[in-house]
Amino acid sequence: MSFSLNVKDDLIKVNNTSKLGDKLELEAMLRFGGEIIFSSPIKLSFTCNNMSVVRRFIKLCKEFYEIEYEILSRKVNRFDNHTTFICLITSDSSKIVEDMNLIASQSDARASINDSEDLLVPYLRGAFLVRGSVNDPMSKNSHLEIISASENEILFIQKCMNAFELNARISKRKNYLLAYIKSKESIGDFLYRLGATQSMSYYEDVIITKEIKANAKRTINLDIANQDKTNIASKEQLENIRYLKYNYPLERLDSKLLMVMKVREDYPEHSLSQLLDVIHDEYDPNLTKSGLNHRFRKIKELATELAQRKNNN
Repeated sequence: MSFSLNVKDDLIKVNNTSKLGDKLELEAMLRFGGEIIFSSPIKLSFTCNNMSVVRRFIKLCKEFYEIEYEILSRKVNRFDNHTTFICLITSDSSKIVEDMNLIASQSDARASINDSEDLLVPYLRGAFLVRGSVNDPMSKNSHLEIISASENEILFIQKCMNAFELNARISKRKNYLLAYIKSKESIGDFLYRLGATQSMSYYEDVIITKEIKANAKRTINLDIANQDKTNIASKEQLENIRYLKYNYPLERLDSKLLMVMKVREDYPEHSLSQLLDVIHDEYDPNLTKSGLNHRFRKIKELATELAQRKNNN
């Protein structure tokens, strides 16, 4: 089962806190999955590819209207056996259309959403149940969307999402518009606010695990890169030290340089910080990292000058 289906199964178990919430969820379902059939009498069809969502739709309808209905199904794609379910309401349809003002873009119930953030949730839930999807957190891209052919509906859904500061944006795909969220944190917040707590917990657990692994990988890569730099620097320092030992009278060297040369030869794989720890413990507790760097530069300068003089001769 896909993550989107798990989220919807989670949401179907959520009960709204008021009758108005139930009505707003039902209206969202109709605006995103409903179609008015102008016959005599008027009929309503509700289309969805999730039978559990269709059952919730019927339950909400029966809460407010005396409906009669029939369920139809059809295969959309013969390759993946994708099934679409159609709930055809054959009675009380004109009352539903009038009550929710489905021919227009606004109803009295939906207008009340602006007065309370709590009423945004059931409307968003209804829209997501019918035309929403969200990527599994195991996938590379984070993406949650709700689609519609109606620009008014998508703009309203974007407004509802952004009332919770989810940074929802709008895009176009073929003949549809979609309001979408890309941020992992915003998707988790969306799932939490709609009541999909189980799905949200799984989502956040996966995201946190992925981030921990990514951070660990970055740390390992950084350690490898630092070790590579240390090895390159150590190799150059050892070459300079060996050149001086074989080509320069060591008794003429400063004792501080001789000490650094000895420590580097004793610990060829140590970083500067590690060398400094050894020096602090065994030789000079007051030497700083910049002082150690200065001594290695001095050793390099001596070796370079000596090599140049030999080449000129």
